[in-house]
Amino acid sequence: MTRSPVGSTSIRTAGYDEGAKVLEIEYQAGNVYQYADVPPEVYEWFLRARSKGGYVNRMIKDRYAYREVVGREADGQADLLDALHASLRARKDGP
Repeated sequence: MTRSPVGSTSIRTAGYDEGAKVLEIEYQAGNVYQYADVPPEVYEWFLRARSKGGYVNRMIKDRYAYREVVGREADGQADLLDALHASLRARKDGP
């Protein structure tokens, strides 16, 4: 999922997958969370909110299931080059 800067003191970036209804938020500390079953209008209001962190605290955190996203998963992309190198090492070290 692609996230974009949102101009907040507590939230670095946010993105939304309308098909899956998943809101992904990266906080300034670096933690990334995905909130499930978030309607598109809630995301739209989040983008309009003067205080994005306040909006998340009042309207999202206690209302939608969430999970923390870690490692490469937080970037939304696998590193193809690392996978290729690992594959080549496995072939070299194999039988």
